[in-house]
Amino acid sequence: MSPPRAGFPVRFPLIALLLLAGCAGGRDGSNDRADRAAKEATPLRIAAASDLQQSLPKLVERFQADSGTTATITLDASGRLAEQIRAGAPYDVFLSANERFVRDLEKGGLIVPESIRPYARGSLVLCVHPSVAPVVKGVKDLEKPQIRKVAIANPEFAPYGVAARQALEKLGLWTTLGPRIVRAESVRQALVYAQHGDAEAALVSRSLIGPDSGVVTIDVDPGIYSPMVQFLGIVSDSSHPDRARAFAELVLGREGQAILKESGFAGPAADTATPAPAAKAEKRP
Repeated sequence: MSPPRAGFPVRFPLIALLLLAGCAGGRDGSNDRADRAAKEATPLRIAAASDLQQSLPKLVERFQADSGTTATITLDASGRLAEQIRAGAPYDVFLSANERFVRDLEKGGLIVPESIRPYARGSLVLCVHPSVAPVVKGVKDLEKPQIRKVAIANPEFAPYGVAARQALEKLGLWTTLGPRIVRAESVRQALVYAQHGDAEAALVSRSLIGPDSGVVTIDVDPGIYSPMVQFLGIVSDSSHPDRARAFAELVLGREGQAILKESGFAGPAADTATPAPAAKAEKRP
């Protein structure tokens, strides 16, 4: 067998490396195009407070009709959604039930600062199961022995839970009702407890109360809890910043505000607050 020609072992790796580099370059270009195509195909991902359960699907339907693009919704307590965004969840828009969770994310560079805007003003109502409606005419009646459980959203994560606690504290009921208070994961879950009779009463968002809610609602004086001004923001790492801005503009615009008003929200400014009528107003102490 003849010995290998001089230089062959050197030339072969060089040629192989050039070929591999060319192949890799082609693959990288294809991957880039595939990545861009996959990115364009993904829907706009919206993280939203649970009190938007009735209004947000209508907003998304309008957005999809106008833009021709798809969107997905994740509803949860605002604080839980903020934690998900902080952990890297791939959302594009965050609609919180308060300002604090949006601002906290902004401080961490996770929300585009100039995108933060108030979009609605919510309000608190007392919901009672029909079985106890005859004995509950206001929040003070939650002390009655027929009321064994009162559901509220967990104040640690849910702004409506904070408002419920403030209202009960203002009326001197927070300590008294302590053993009866059930902390739900979201304001929506608190309502479900009252609807199913797992709790005789719940303090929830007016926006969740539909014509077939199955509960009796009583207005709560807005003077006994902090204003429920709700804020939105665009996530800094959004895959679709242009679509996110377009959706935010819809929510803030005339049509979006009309949809929110239909669900019981008022405009974000104090002078636009026009809460829907409820069964009976709770008087301040």
